[in-house]
Amino acid sequence: MREMRSVVHDETPGAGARCAACRRALRRRSTGRPPRFCGGACRSSAHRRRQQGLSESVPRWASARGRLSLRAARTWRARNAALARRLECRRRARAHLAAQRLAQRRWRAASAALTRLQRDAVTAVTWSAINSACRGVAEAAAECRRLKVSGADWTAEVWRVVDASNVAEQQWRGVSRTARGCASALS
Repeated sequence: MREMRSVVHDETPGAGARCAACRRALRRRSTGRPPRFCGGACRSSAHRRRQQGLSESVPRWASARGRLSLRAARTWRARNAALARRLECRRRARAHLAAQRLAQRRWRAASAALTRLQRDAVTAVTWSAINSACRGVAEAAAECRRLKVSGADWTAEVWRVVDASNVAEQQWRGVSRTARGCASALS
């Protein structure tokens, strides 16, 4: 003979119990099994949805007569998916444009800093600053090239900055040789 076990289930709906079809809040009952649906209409519509292979919680579709029309669910889902794809595409385009503008702004700022440093006399102190400014301009130009920012030939801009860095380094080496020569002459 099988032994019967006594199992106690707490079937009282919680504070946030909602209808499985329309998501309205359910009334609490003092006894019995907690309801899944708020009424017969929701229970019937959930049954129709299950028979059509849809989820019970698919939103209601009002037809011209104001009745439920579940035939349009697939069309509505396809339309919503297409709309979501278009919105995502627009969001990506806006993000790409913002990244282009930021890269171009960084390039302009780095170019302006390099121009200011090149106007100053080249000394041992400014050569490292010019070198780092050149690196900043080259990185910004490479980023602009990667993002396909219009307005300049970014490869030529990178090479222009590399040449400016080489010139600054040669000038610095010349200044430092002269300074070393002066220091040895003074000794």
